[in-house]
Amino acid sequence: MRIYGFKLVLILAAAVFLIGFAGSVGAEGPSQGKGKAVEGSDYVAVVNGVKIPAQNLERKVNLIKARYGGSGAQIGGQQLASIRQSVLESLIEQQLLYQASKDEGIEVDPAEIKEQMDQVKDQFQSEDEFQNQIARMNYSEKALEDEIEQNLAIRKLIDKKFGSDISVTDKDIESYYKENKKEFEVPEKVRARHILIKSDPDADDAKKAEAKEKIKELQEKLEDGEDFSELAKKHSEGPSAESGGDLGYFSQGQMVKDFEEVVFDMKTGEVSDIVKTDFGYHLIKLEDRKEEGTQPLDEVRDSIRQDLEREKTQQKLEPYLESLKQKFPVERNLPGADQG
Repeated sequence: MRIYGFKLVLILAAAVFLIGFAGSVGAEGPSQGKGKAVEGSDYVAVVNGVKIPAQNLERKVNLIKARYGGSGAQIGGQQLASIRQSVLESLIEQQLLYQASKDEGIEVDPAEIKEQMDQVKDQFQSEDEFQNQIARMNYSEKALEDEIEQNLAIRKLIDKKFGSDISVTDKDIESYYKENKKEFEVPEKVRARHILIKSDPDADDAKKAEAKEKIKELQEKLEDGEDFSELAKKHSEGPSAESGGDLGYFSQGQMVKDFEEVVFDMKTGEVSDIVKTDFGYHLIKLEDRKEEGTQPLDEVRDSIRQDLEREKTQQKLEPYLESLKQKFPVERNLPGADQG
């Protein structure tokens, strides 16, 4: 049996989700940039002589911040410090497992790395869109390839160490579903596209008038029959422009209030009037709507199986990680980090 994920390691899937996530209205502002370097150092930990660069930590933290920002939430202070500590421990554990995989003689075929990278790129409509998005998230193609190689090696290690000991039956899955029905209740979701012309709330009247004139011109083009997604690609001023303004599916509470009040009251295929938010002026097209309900067991069976496998793997992984921490010296170099 293949084990594909576990709690303590920041696997690539999480990064890929966030790379594709930046199209939401909440993330239409400036990119997160390079992040805050750790003062006085270019590394945050040393695992058996291997340094973990500060950039790796900030890259992961910024991905988490982007995810929060996409739902309109902001993190800072003690919450941010706690997230930074957790991410640091995940990076240390990832390096411990990677080094253990080398000790076990585990190798990753370059063809496997290429296959995984191709799957990442398939999420994007073009090579340029892929390159632009990873740059916004402070990634590079080489950084992603390195993560893929590490994570494939770690997955192989965990399969080798624990795969034969992990068993999830159909009865386990059915029991979990019955006992946790509320987990599988899904709210109403909509899928929409938008065209955004940015307008800073603090801009002068002339700038605001210019932005409003631009959105009116685009509204007229739509009324004349021009394609919404093509206009979004050419004129929208946000990350989602590259995908024709597509924001994917979202539920209430994920977008800014003024945007949501309009989109959840629209009919499928309808294009809104001009909508003003703190980001600027929008035109919205409702693509699809999914009503609220409970996901049937057959629809979530595979995800429950993976979650239960992950939980059982975690139970075995924690003592194994503790043994690796005893075997390989670990030095933390993040202010406030526990050195134990």
